[in-house]
Amino acid sequence: MRMLVLGLWAAILTTGLVAARAQACSQFPQPPLPTATIVLQVKDTAYPLTVEVAATELEKACGLMGRPRLEDGRGMLFDMRPAGPAFFWMDNTPGALDILFADADGSIVHIEHEAVPFSRRLRGTRKPVAAVLELSAGTAERLGISLGDRIGLPWDR
Repeated sequence: MRMLVLGLWAAILTTGLVAARAQACSQFPQPPLPTATIVLQVKDTAYPLTVEVAATELEKACGLMGRPRLEDGRGMLFDMRPAGPAFFWMDNTPGALDILFADADGSIVHIEHEAVPFSRRLRGTRKPVAAVLELSAGTAERLGISLGDRIGLPWDR
């Protein structure tokens, strides 16, 4: 029962935070953000990616809302430090996405495949997450990304 109550409380709190973030997006869509080149290490293969880095609360609130589909080799990286649970939705996001959740070391701890455009369904994990990487839908399957693979976080350089 205690876990049910805690789970419901977390869902209510998270929904409120997500709704507040969506309403805080004053520039729709937001202009391009600063970019970084990162490496996605999938087993023995390194895939370089160009990502926009969402670091401020406003940048994270707006994310890819209103943006067209991501090109292959591009993504958006959310700096979620300090690490904690992370939940996203696809409200006002027209392109389907794969969403990778990583811990402070960049190890992928959760994957959401094919997040549906414009959906308000929460997607995420209660595990401690320091970074979230959004890629075009199908990328995780195409590259064979799995739990334990690593995202080279630009702030660790």
